[in-house]
Order: sequence, then C-alpha cells, then structure tokens
Amino acid sequence: MNPRIEFAPALFTRELAAYYLSCSLRDIDDLRAKGELIPVGDTKRIKFRKEDLDRHAANLPERS
Repeated sequence: MNPRIEFAPALFTRELAAYYLSCSLRDIDDLRAKGELIPVGDTKRIKFRKEDLDRHAANLPERS
C-alpha cells in the first residue's frame, strides 16, 4: 500500500521521492547516478529536497 502524503515534507526518502514523482526506485537511482537528483543529509538514509524533486518534475518534457 502506498503511503498517503497529507502535506509535503521538506525531505523525501528514496521511496517517497519515487512515489512523489510517480516513478520507480530504479528511476530515482538512475537520476541520482546521473547527478540530476543530489541526496542530502547523513549517509544512513538517502533523502532528497522537495525543491529538487519539483525542479526535476518541472523540467520534464510535455507529451503531445
């Protein structure tokens, strides 16, 4: 079952980032490997800033 986000947190776990962007965990890993998403915080748990996720989503090409 997917978690329900009542409000957007400042930092997203890898799993929540994938849910937020409607993509897979592998997609998140690929974006991270390409340097398109930069994780923040300690090394125990990968987290991403909401503004970085929003920037990525805004730069996706539109489909016609």
